Amino acid sequence: TVNLAGARVDSRDMDAFLAYPPVRRRLYFADPQNPVNPARDFIYYRGRFPISLARHFYGDRYVCVGDAAGLVRAFKGKGVTSAIQTAIWAAETAMHHGISRQAFHRHYRAACGGIIRDIPYGQAMRRLAILGSRLGLVDLLIALAEENAILRRALFDAVSAHRDYRLIVADLLAPGELARLGLSLVRLGFRQNRPLKTGQTG
Repeated sequence: TVNLAGARVDSRDMDAFLAYPPVRRRLYFADPQNPVNPARDFIYYRGRFPISLARHFYGDRYVCVGDAAGLVRAFKGKGVTSAIQTAIWAAETAMHHGISRQAFHRHYRAACGGIIRDIPYGQAMRRLAILGSRLGLVDLLIALAEENAILRRALFDAVSAHRDYRLIVADLLAPGELARLGLSLVRLGFRQNRPLKTGQTG
């Protein structure tokens, strides 16, 4: 699977990507007697990354998992991980409790509760990340993370999706942590505005 993401990405960008020589060398590895035919072998379409819970993702005799259900980490994704985990929960529900809507609601949805409860926090972090990028604050955030271990861990966990986003937010809003972040910001500003020593050039 190949994903190209961007506000203005379309099929022409995918065509250009597949025609890029290093990519062609990786993809065109078929038997010379049966060469790869892009028109036949490559199927792609414009889609959207799921960032919220799907409506009616289970019912009588059917259940959706992973991306199809919107059961993903809304900031990072982790689509493969959530697909495998939710598929296991769906299979366990079907095997032990049946395939009725009631069974999926009582057992499958309950098993997915951690992901579902975390979606609003991931959505909020996603919006903040987009806003910060548009305002040009990413470099400042990274510089602050070099000063502050909690923020550094929060950024790592947000990108890697190792921890629930509500736990990341709780760490950042813990008593005293905002004050420490403010102090780190002041120190950072002081260093950046510190006068140059004699003989030092900018």
